[in-house]
Amino acid sequence: MSTPPGDPAGVPADLTARVIAVVAEALDRAPAEIHLDSSLVDDLGAESIDFMDIVFRLEDELGVQIDNDDLWRGVFGAGPLTPEALEAGVAALRRTVPGFRWDRFPDGVKAQDLPRLATVGTIVSYLERNLPLLPPLPRQGAAKP
Repeated sequence: MSTPPGDPAGVPADLTARVIAVVAEALDRAPAEIHLDSSLVDDLGAESIDFMDIVFRLEDELGVQIDNDDLWRGVFGAGPLTPEALEAGVAALRRTVPGFRWDRFPDGVKAQDLPRLATVGTIVSYLERNLPLLPPLPRQGAAKP
């Protein structure tokens, strides 16, 4: 992973642009069509297989191993997704992603709606918080432990 000199957090200055480029390539979209608040599912047409592709591409781009479930659960954290955890996570997302189209959920957000909440912004936020902690990708040809 290439980070700018003197970046104590280990997060590349161009992280957002790199994530946009990865999502654009994975979903066969022009980078100009990709916005931080765009739902990968509702706005960009991502399907479940695309989520895996995006993770693999991000790993290659950033040189780290990314846990698929951790990335997509974002603010919902690990552990069981209780109604309270869902409510708290949605409240956090509403604060951090105000431009998101919340009107798409007139009856509230349900657990099955979580993939629809994934945006470029939620990916970038996850990576900003976790990138320095993620293990590096094993080098090709290196023996696995």
